[in-house]
Order: sequence, then C-alpha cells, then structure tokens
Amino acid sequence: MKILRNIIVLFLASSLFFLTFKYISFLRENITKLEGQRQSLLQEVERKKVLIDRLNTKNLALKSYLKASYKRLNKSFSDLENEKLQNEQLKAQFSLLKAENSALLDEKAKFTQENEDLKVKLSSIDELKKAIRALKHRVQVDGNRGFVVKDGQPTSVSKVKIEVTPVSGNKQ
Repeated sequence: MKILRNIIVLFLASSLFFLTFKYISFLRENITKLEGQRQSLLQEVERKKVLIDRLNTKNLALKSYLKASYKRLNKSFSDLENEKLQNEQLKAQFSLLKAENSALLDEKAKFTQENEDLKVKLSSIDELKKAIRALKHRVQVDGNRGFVVKDGQPTSVSKVKIEVTPVSGNKQ
C-alpha cells in the first residue's frame, strides 16, 4: 500500500505540478494579452489627448473669432443706428428743402406773372410815359435834384459849410 500511496502522491504531485505549470503558462499568456491591450489602450489615450489638445486649440481660435465677430456685429448695429438717425435727419432736411423749393416756385410764379404784367403795361407808350413821370416825381420827393444816385442814396452832400477866419495881424 505504501507503493500505491506513493504512486498516488506522485501522480497527484505530478498532476499538481502539471496543472501549476499550465496555470502559470495560462497566466503568462493572459498577462501578455493584457499587456498588449494595455499598450493599445495607452496609445489610444495618447491619441485622444492629442485630439483633445487640437480641439482645445481650435476651440480657442473659434472663441477669439467669435468674439471678434461679435464686436464687428455690434459695431455694424451701432453704425446701422447712426445711419438710421442720419437718414431721419436727411429726411427732415429734405422736407424743409422741399417746402422751401415749393415756396420759391410760388415766388417765381408770382415774379413771372408780375414781369408779364409789367411787359404788357410798359409795352404801350402811354403807360411808359406814366411810369417815367412817376419815377421823376419820386426822385423829386426824395430830394435828388439831378445828382448821381448810388444804391438809392445821393452821392453828393446837399449842404456844404465853409468857414472863413481872418488872419490876425500883419507881419512885415
């Protein structure tokens, strides 16, 4: 029995040794696989970090571009408001000029009519003689007795005052 027991112990010991060897070999294979997976995951993490850095850089550039665009947009809105105000002012000025133009056109029509009336009136000799008499009468009333007139005012003085003072004592 001792031999049988020794054989069984030897069989169990060799089985245990074989199983331990197989288990160690299995663990080594798993460790190798896990190490490979670990390396690929580390590479993947490194690629993701690089990608995240690129995206962060691009994000910063886009943020600065967005800020610049926002400033330009605000300036454009401000310019638009200024242009609207200027447009309103120009419309008001245009309305005033239009009213002034209308008044001037009315005045022109009045003067044109007056001119036509004077042409009709002064085209006859009798009316022309009456106008000349009225002008002469007006000149006499104003005090102009044939002197030259400039801008409706006589150019010569109407009275001249001359003072004569005797020289005192004779010197010889």
